[in-house]
Amino acid sequence: MTGKNKYYTIAIVGAIVTFLLQVMFMVVVDPYIAAVLSPFYPVWIVVFVIGWRKQHPRR
Repeated sequence: MTGKNKYYTIAIVGAIVTFLLQVMFMVVVDPYIAAVLSPFYPVWIVVFVIGWRKQHPRR
């Protein structure tokens, strides 16, 4: 199992970008518009779990 798991990278970068966009929208625009991005966090968790299952498959 060599190499990086691309699912981990996508999940972590996606969560960081979503968080930064939320903070930016909260300060610049409106906190209620920032709340629109909250449903994306479960998506990043699911992508992270998919990466975990790809790296550690059941036997």
